[in-house]
Amino acid sequence: MVQHSYSKHQKIRVLKRWKEPHGLTLRDIARREKIGKSCISRWIRNEANPVAIKRRGAVHPELEKELASWVLEGRSVGLKVSGSDIPETALEIAKRDDLAEFRASVGWLVNFKKRHRLS
Repeated sequence: MVQHSYSKHQKIRVLKRWKEPHGLTLRDIARREKIGKSCISRWIRNEANPVAIKRRGAVHPELEKELASWVLEGRSVGLKVSGSDIPETALEIAKRDDLAEFRASVGWLVNFKKRHRLS
């Protein structure tokens, strides 16, 4: 089974098409869009929950803002900031700011880099 990733815009377009008074069945829309019927059904169910369509932001935006500044500042003076340096520094900031629940997981790191356009 092949998994696909659909953009927010694709999901919104399909949901708009579903809401239009068109006489099309879910199966018809799925065939036209080349998307699985069960996938579209899930989007319709989750439509009331914008997180299912919209990307979540940072849970700790102040921490991330400070961390992103640290990364960019380090890079601007020629330092190599590695993937292991970022979570290490994030945990130091979290400890200083009493954010005991913060976890610098691999998933968090990937999303942090995407949010701040870092590679």
